[in-house]
Amino acid sequence: MTSKPFVLAHPADDYACGRYRVTDPLKALIRDGRIEGISSDYFLDNETLASLRPEVVVFQRVLEHDQIAAIKRYRNILPHARFVMDIDDLISEIPTTNRFRKGFHNDAIERFKKATALCDRLVTSTDFLKNEYGHFAPESVTCYNSLPDDPWANLPSYAVTHDKPRVGWAGSAGHLGDLKIIAPVIFATCHEIDWVMLGPVPESIRKHCKEYHPAVPIDQYPAKLASLALDLAVAPLEVSRYNHAKSALRILELGACGYSVLCSDGVGAFDIDLPVCRVKNTTEAWISAVRRLTNPLILQSELRHQILSQYLLSKRLDDWMTAWTCDFPESGLTTEDSRVGDRYATRTY
Repeated sequence: MTSKPFVLAHPADDYACGRYRVTDPLKALIRDGRIEGISSDYFLDNETLASLRPEVVVFQRVLEHDQIAAIKRYRNILPHARFVMDIDDLISEIPTTNRFRKGFHNDAIERFKKATALCDRLVTSTDFLKNEYGHFAPESVTCYNSLPDDPWANLPSYAVTHDKPRVGWAGSAGHLGDLKIIAPVIFATCHEIDWVMLGPVPESIRKHCKEYHPAVPIDQYPAKLASLALDLAVAPLEVSRYNHAKSALRILELGACGYSVLCSDGVGAFDIDLPVCRVKNTTEAWISAVRRLTNPLILQSELRHQILSQYLLSKRLDDWMTAWTCDFPESGLTTEDSRVGDRYATRTY
């Protein structure tokens, strides 16, 4: 009996990016009995790495010179391992309105290119990113984002007594440019709609909203999003190459909460076959659409059902297994191999 491939994963962060693209798939594949593995938020020393001897190492969005050097070091110690790089943003064209832009080096794409060239495969979250960066590695594949079953499949439903429709938005500091699209919509309709906002929102917008909720840690985010008890969720996105390269994760999250969704039309991120309403990014079109859908409330859809039946992580494990271990050779190791015990003796990092 051959052993399962052992995967060492290095997520770029412990936020949505690292969770959805590395940590959650790793845990799900381990739980399903397909692989063995561990996740570490820092690169391992030579002795530990040689002891673990992973067959697959997953890196994510490596941009620092010392991290690139570490990948080279890993190569020397693990000459037969498969190295996989993951990316889920168009880091070469981050909008000026995105507050996260200042955290990236001016030569970020060149650094990423060097890091990816050291790997065997690049895994992207969208076909757009695969077309842009796929040539950085010997091979590339798209593995689409999905939601971890826990907690998204089991979110409680909330009922809030209200006279006006509850329409809401949730986002991060990277979405302030997108907020500008609906700011005049909020100003024009705040007397007839209770606007509910979650995340960093400028005071100029916040004062026109019924409720404002500050951002919460990622572990609390799904429950917090569901607790907003919205009649309609809005997902505006600027039309840009950066947003064309993004995934429809926002629609998946909002839909999993049972919300009907109104989103920007003509943006690649939302080019997904799900029952949402789309609107052009003009103030007049947005105001008209919001009013049409909330007075009276007429928007009902099968969005949540489709997301839970098609876009949960448990439904996509074959995709992740293929992306990380495709063409993985039979190791010939047995489950009694002594290194299995060695690995699990050092699993906490």
